[in-house]
Amino acid sequence: MTFLFFLKIKNLRKLLNINKNEEIKKAKLPQFIRNFGEILFYQAPESFEFYKGDLPKNWLSFLVVFKNGIRIDFKFIPLKELKNYYEFEPLSKVLIDKDKKFVKVKNDTAFCIKKPTQKDFDEVRNEFYWLYGNLEKALLRKQLILANCLLGSMRKVLFDMLSFKIGLKFTFKIWLGKENTYILKFLKQKEIKIILNSFDNTSLKQIRRSRKNLEKLFFKTNQFVAKKNGFKIYAYRKNIFEYCNILNNL
Repeated sequence: MTFLFFLKIKNLRKLLNINKNEEIKKAKLPQFIRNFGEILFYQAPESFEFYKGDLPKNWLSFLVVFKNGIRIDFKFIPLKELKNYYEFEPLSKVLIDKDKKFVKVKNDTAFCIKKPTQKDFDEVRNEFYWLYGNLEKALLRKQLILANCLLGSMRKVLFDMLSFKIGLKFTFKIWLGKENTYILKFLKQKEIKIILNSFDNTSLKQIRRSRKNLEKLFFKTNQFVAKKNGFKIYAYRKNIFEYCNILNNL
């Protein structure tokens, strides 16, 4: 659940109890939030220095977990930033708007699968095989942690290619969820097995095996997407395999 507060910057500072010389991100948890119940845990991402918040300058959020188990996100946004807010929350639905400030219609397709262009398709392939080559170097150097990280990045790019296939087979009006949470629902059992097995990587040998299987699935999927869309396939695969052979012969 999210509560949004759109106020003129002067009124926003007053609500957050900070003067005009202070940065909004330094505001403390407003007292009125405590009226919602006993707080168990909360976070103010924009106030962090080590980890950077996702919101623009002068936007502030308090993500609060109450003792009854309910979580509420409180977001404070300058009224003049209302147009920019639509880019962050395109699925927002206005329930009450006495001042008629909200003119944007909810966009139900904002997070749906993007129908790929030739350029999209090419960039995904380029990124996948670039990571493949980097992973080869990590494997040769026996850098287990880096190798696992690169394999995870390859898996994410594979999900992008799989999403193109899912859109073509079913519909592009599908939302696969945050971090592709629901992607397995649209895959065959063999594909699911390859993906799940790729998370079991406690040795370089297992990582190499997982990379091989993920690449085979990627190759098969990109062939399907290319054929359905008439996309051109550049020689990234052939060239990166040649590069890996060079590395192994150094």
